[in-house]
Amino acid sequence: MKCKSLMIILLVSVMLLPVLVQAEELTGREIIDKTNIMNLVDDMQAEMEMVMINKAGQKRVRELMSYSKKDKSDDIEKSIMRFLSPADVKGTGFLSIDNPQGADEKYLYLPAMGRPRRLSSDERGGSFMGSDFSYEDISESVEDYIYTIIGTEEIDGQQVYIVESIPRTKEIEKDVEFARKISWVRKDNFVLIKAEFHDKKDEVLKRLNVLEIKQITEEVWMPVHLEMETYQKGSRTSLKYKDIKVDTGLTDDYFSVRQLTRPL
Repeated sequence: MKCKSLMIILLVSVMLLPVLVQAEELTGREIIDKTNIMNLVDDMQAEMEMVMINKAGQKRVRELMSYSKKDKSDDIEKSIMRFLSPADVKGTGFLSIDNPQGADEKYLYLPAMGRPRRLSSDERGGSFMGSDFSYEDISESVEDYIYTIIGTEEIDGQQVYIVESIPRTKEIEKDVEFARKISWVRKDNFVLIKAEFHDKKDEVLKRLNVLEIKQITEEVWMPVHLEMETYQKGSRTSLKYKDIKVDTGLTDDYFSVRQLTRPL
């Protein structure tokens, strides 16, 4: 009887094993959420260098500061970027408030205009300050996509997830100006290492390559040098993070339209 009972227990355990393994597997959305450093820290600030390189190889360099904060109680994520140089863009600012429960807000401030302007939804896919990054790339609205794991592979000795992101509606697809996005995410630390943006014909519009990643805290890794390449224009933009600081105590007051207009 003991032997028979043991066999039954073993049989049930084997039958349950696939269920348990499946329960531990992540969804595409969960993987993408894990790539967002703001889900692991309270706030972050960093100096950034943007280098725009056109088809002829000519370069334009811009320096800026970036600040981000996420309220874990309501998942509202706020970020603000201020351009420091050169003189023709100094003082320019971009404010993004991503609200999963309501309408997102994005504001652009150009000193020559004298006041901030709220961006419309159909401007999301437009170029961010003349770069190869769009406003959506800088501040993605995660709720607007359906995520699916479409495979795994090994890159440079690391196992990665391949996640497809598809706009939820035709209107969103039109606004962001791509039909699907494919992301490669490392399994060990959930760092995004590259991404591709495809059109309706499944041709690659642009590609994001992560050139360097860095461990920020014991639990947090992030890309610190990214390059976006646009195939149709033959241009590319490099974005480097420098002097990264997390959990500095930034308050919600800092992420306001008024803050965009304050002197640097």
